[in-house]
Amino acid sequence: MTKLFVSLFLFASAGSAVAQSNNANQLNCRIEPSTMIALSSPVVGVISEVLVDKNSKVEKGTVVARLESSVETATAELRRVQAELHSDVDAQRLQLDFSQRNLERVNNLYEKKAASFTELDKAKTERAIAAQQLQQAQDRKRQADLEYKRALADLQKRTIVSPVSGIVVERFKQPGEHIDFEPVLKIAHLDPLKVEVFAPSSLYGAIKEGMKATVTPELGSTNKTYTADVILVDQVIDGPSNTFAIRLSIPNPDNKIPSGLKCKVSFQGVTLNLLDAKRPAN
Repeated sequence: MTKLFVSLFLFASAGSAVAQSNNANQLNCRIEPSTMIALSSPVVGVISEVLVDKNSKVEKGTVVARLESSVETATAELRRVQAELHSDVDAQRLQLDFSQRNLERVNNLYEKKAASFTELDKAKTERAIAAQQLQQAQDRKRQADLEYKRALADLQKRTIVSPVSGIVVERFKQPGEHIDFEPVLKIAHLDPLKVEVFAPSSLYGAIKEGMKATVTPELGSTNKTYTADVILVDQVIDGPSNTFAIRLSIPNPDNKIPSGLKCKVSFQGVTLNLLDAKRPAN
């Protein structure tokens, strides 16, 4: 009986030593969204509709909210009609063609001594004026095109579009509320995820950008691991804690890994010292 107890004790001690050895090769970390955006509007106005709610999935370029824009819509329509008008340019082009033909006729008569120099000079002047008036009409047409584009830009400012694909974390405004550059929505970009790690200064220089790491999220009883890339290593060591920050990136297609989790991380080819790695992730 005594021998059995001793054997069990030694087996348990060996298992504990292995666990400590495994933990000694890991650092604490936290999984977070790669980007967190407080989405606002570039103009002041009243919200007419919010098309998403908390926990809604949005794609980059998705319209998530609109401001009241009846005046801007009417202005854009007016500018569109003005930009599409060609009658002024067409009329001035006809006038130029007529004055060109008239100049040619008068010039022929002048060469035959059948028209005076005054008549030729008048025809030349009329042709030059017609060319100038055509240029002015074309300038007005280009100005109308630019004013239409500006009206569209003003209208588009009242349409709020998500700049990233992600999940709506918070909704701050409702239809009918006034907005004065306050955020309307908070959106988390979850693919990829970032992992924040604090490593002891003894590892400075051993962990570099581009290295691979293994991340184990603390998610229930699952011990599934994920491969991450080191994308940032701080160049400054924090004096009070004697640590430096490391940032990793994990692909997260279909948002299978939730953000906000604590995790453990080990770096390929790097042996850690548990005594130097006690600082927990924030």
